[in-house]
Amino acid sequence: MFRRLLSSLSRHAWILAAAAAALLLLVFAVYSPDRKKGLAEFQAAGPMRHIATADIVALRIVASQRQWRFERRTAGWQISQGSALPDAAMSSALETGLRLLHNTPPERGFDLESADFGLAPPALRVSLATTGGAAFDAEFGGANPMGLARYVRIRERGQSSLYLMPGYVAEPWEQVIQRLQR
Repeated sequence: MFRRLLSSLSRHAWILAAAAAALLLLVFAVYSPDRKKGLAEFQAAGPMRHIATADIVALRIVASQRQWRFERRTAGWQISQGSALPDAAMSSALETGLRLLHNTPPERGFDLESADFGLAPPALRVSLATTGGAAFDAEFGGANPMGLARYVRIRERGQSSLYLMPGYVAEPWEQVIQRLQR
C-alpha cells in the first residue's frame, strides 16, 4: 500500500514538475528581454544612414579611369551620357548598392590610412548627389587579408573617414560596372 501511494505521488510530482517547466518556458517566451529587442524599430547604421536613398538624384561611378553618370528620373535611373535606360538588373543593382551604403554598419573604423588599404587610388568610387545638394563619396579600396571585407574611405562635408566594410557592400557597384563594360 505504501508503494502504491509512493508511486501515485511520484506520478503526480512528475506531472506537476512538467507543468511548472512548461509554464516557466511560456513566461520566458512572452516576457524575455531578447523578445523586446527583436520588436525594436530598424535603424540604419551605414555610413550613408542620414541620407534617404530616395533623395539621391544623381550618381557617378568611377573605375579603371572610366566613369559613368546616372540621373534618377520619374521612369527610374537613366545614363546621363545618352538617353538609354539601364536594364532591370542594373537598376536593381544601383538601388541595392544605395541601400547597402545606407543600412550596413562598418565593421571597424581607422584613424590612419595605410598603403595596404588600396585607396591610393581607389579601385572604385561612387559619388552621390541629393535633392538638397549634399554630396557623398564612397571610395572602395582593396580587400582585407581575409578577403571578406573592403577598405572604404567616405568623404562628406569636407570630412574623410576610413572604414572596413563587408565585401558585399561593393558587389552591386561592381555588377553595374561589369554590365556597363559589355
